[in-house]
Order: sequence, then C-alpha cells, then structure tokens
Amino acid sequence: MSIFRCTACGAVNRVACASAGAECARCKRALDVSGQPQDVDAAALVATLLSSPAPVLVDFSDGVPPGQLDRLARDRAGDLLVLTIDPGAEPAAARAYGVERVPTFILFSQGSEVQRSAALPGDGELGSWIAAAPGREARPPRPR
Repeated sequence: MSIFRCTACGAVNRVACASAGAECARCKRALDVSGQPQDVDAAALVATLLSSPAPVLVDFSDGVPPGQLDRLARDRAGDLLVLTIDPGAEPAAARAYGVERVPTFILFSQGSEVQRSAALPGDGELGSWIAAAPGREARPPRPR
C-alpha cells in the first residue's frame, strides 16, 4: 500500500496501485503520485503529521527544496511524504517544532519526531539518514 497526500484537499490517502489515474478518496481529484515535496502551512502540517501512516520528512526552509530532497521524495514516493514549510511565513509552526535556524529537517513517524538535522546531510546520504532514524525500520525504496 502506498501513501500520498492530496495537494487539493490535504487528505492522506492509501493507494493500492500508484498510477497516474489514482484519485483522492475524499475530494475525488487526481492524486500527485510523483512524490514531489509539497509546500504546506502550519495547519496542513499538523493534520498530515497526525494522519499519515507513512513517515513524514519536513523541510523547514525559506527556499526551493534542494535537488537531493526532490530526488529522495521521488525515489521514496508512496513510502515517505515530504513537506516543506517556510518558517518566515509560518513562525508559529517554527516555534512549535523548535526550529531555530534554516534549513532544519525533521523526520516524523506516527506523529512523533524521530530525527532532526540543522543541515541537509551530504549528497546521497539523506536516504541513509532517514533509514537510520531511531525507532524506524530501515526499509529500502520500493522497486518501481
């Protein structure tokens, strides 16, 4: 089962077959199954963290996600949700999660923080950083 967040309504969906025809169970719009990082506000962040059965990687930064983050999001599409939030636009979210500098990357599992980094791990190391998170099983990306 793959997990995707609807860009239209924010619902977290379980999808048996991640294909271009997949649709959101709530709003019936087409799901983006590319895994592309999604920009969210504070309310959407909390809702996703509380409802996602898949781990959620949150990039607290004020710019475009780095290429490494985009690649990881695509490679782990369906197994990992990747969200980005601008702490300048959402200062309450930054305070709530103790973000003091950007970028800060926080990995959540079942709504709880399991790992944090105040810098993006080196190129190609982000997947290993996630797999090594405490309390997480090291699952390789699903073959496509």
